[in-house]
Amino acid sequence: MELYEKLTEYCEAKLTLYGFANLEENKEAVFLDQLKRYDYAIAIGINIPDNIVDNLDTDEGRKKYLEAYTQVNNLLNENASHIVEIIKQYGFNAVNVDSSYILPGENFVGEISHKLVANLAGLGWIGKSALFINPYYGPRVRWATILTDAALPVENKRMKSRCKSCRLCVENCPVNAFDDKEFSEDVSRDERYDAGACASYFDRLESMGKPRLCGLCVKVCPWGLVNKNSRKKEDKI
Repeated sequence: MELYEKLTEYCEAKLTLYGFANLEENKEAVFLDQLKRYDYAIAIGINIPDNIVDNLDTDEGRKKYLEAYTQVNNLLNENASHIVEIIKQYGFNAVNVDSSYILPGENFVGEISHKLVANLAGLGWIGKSALFINPYYGPRVRWATILTDAALPVENKRMKSRCKSCRLCVENCPVNAFDDKEFSEDVSRDERYDAGACASYFDRLESMGKPRLCGLCVKVCPWGLVNKNSRKKEDKI
């Protein structure tokens, strides 16, 4: 399929990670009803540089992380827009889903679960921290999604959790937001992760004049540490 080859070529050149997923029987990944008409998805990821993540436990480090976080999100959205245009050139419909937009309300969810799409694409698993964990980059990657009606030749290969007995994210969370439970489709996110606790903590940091973020769970995850010295792709920012 010429489109598939074109998309693969683009993603290989521009992104840290990417994968394709079939959503026909996995509409639970989509939270906005008008997006559920699309049956195929492309998960795209860009890593946050290790030297940024490794200094998250300092105020200056958090400022640099926030800058990098914003840069990566913008770059993801830019690349997603380019991918949408490529798909449309072949006569199909497509839409990019913003990497960081949160729907109004108290549920703290976006228009789609980028993590579930990436899981369907076989790029990793959702960890005890509710972060998406790639076996090579750990949770040090930001994600965006492109939805399309182009019938891409893909077969979902979900990766099971490899967190096992590790509790580093649980033990290092300053607000005890994680319940030490591995991801399961049968267990709601609220049973595993208290997103409200993180949001309240961010509010408190902001009131103190500090960046509205934490990221300790990103820093301490061993899957983000184990391959640091062997990562082959260059940082995108």
